[in-house]
Amino acid sequence: MGIIEKLSDITYKHPEHGELKLDVYQPENKGRGKNPVLIFIHGGGWATGDKSEIHEDYRAFLLKALLAEGYAVVSIDYRLTDLENIHFPAPVIDCKDAVRWVHKNAGLYHFDPDHVGVWGTSAGAHMAMLLAYSADKDFYGAAELRPFSSKVNYVFNNYGPVDLNQLFKPSLGNFQLGLARIFLKRKYNLRQSRLTTFSGMDIENQKKEVISFTELYSPVKYIHEHTVPTFTIHGDHDQTVPLKQAKILDAVLLKNQIPHQMIIYPGQGHGLKTLNPQQINDLAKEMLAFIAAYDNSPI
Repeated sequence: MGIIEKLSDITYKHPEHGELKLDVYQPENKGRGKNPVLIFIHGGGWATGDKSEIHEDYRAFLLKALLAEGYAVVSIDYRLTDLENIHFPAPVIDCKDAVRWVHKNAGLYHFDPDHVGVWGTSAGAHMAMLLAYSADKDFYGAAELRPFSSKVNYVFNNYGPVDLNQLFKPSLGNFQLGLARIFLKRKYNLRQSRLTTFSGMDIENQKKEVISFTELYSPVKYIHEHTVPTFTIHGDHDQTVPLKQAKILDAVLLKNQIPHQMIIYPGQGHGLKTLNPQQINDLAKEMLAFIAAYDNSPI
């Protein structure tokens, strides 16, 4: 499996105080027709990371497998949350705008706008599901991209959170939080930091608002009978986004009769960092088979 062509650091929008870039990976058959597209959204707790993550661990092999099968892959950056200025929904607005950019520029880059999917890891998977499950008109961003579609045909969810209230538990009482502060200090501090950067609110003094906020941006709340097919992978030793999140998603997709597949990797933690070559090769085959099965209806 060989690469191909990479077009680096293409600006797709200009938010206030900067610009956002993406990389386009084109298969060897580019120019011979329109190529289906998979958009990659990196993880990092909504606050760190960049588009180069696609070259790490098992993702590098999946990228090559996709390109070898004639898929174009677009890896994007988005605004990262912080304590002062950037909070949700800014990052998912950027992700939606990246999809709109793909539709807008389909002719220029030989993309097939009827065959677009989205792939995300961790926080990126959360946003991949949120953009895929929400309505086309939701999360409007750049004015010049508004006329274009943000619809995708399927989503590839890699250990993403789906129910933020269940994950972060903003409704915990003072006694429970006090125990967590003492006995689970690292997890407690991470929770506080994530909730603050994500929402821009003070969980100690704005509990009701935070609960409403995290529910609003939980992908599971957007699932309905017309939700796109979803392929999920998750490790059963994940301490960052516990397997329970994937099982919640699985149950709601099943209830709504949405085509979906889930692979659980025994012994794997967050990021699936120790998958062996055979597991990665098998995953590539499963991913490509899922895409072939469900990327067959025009958007």
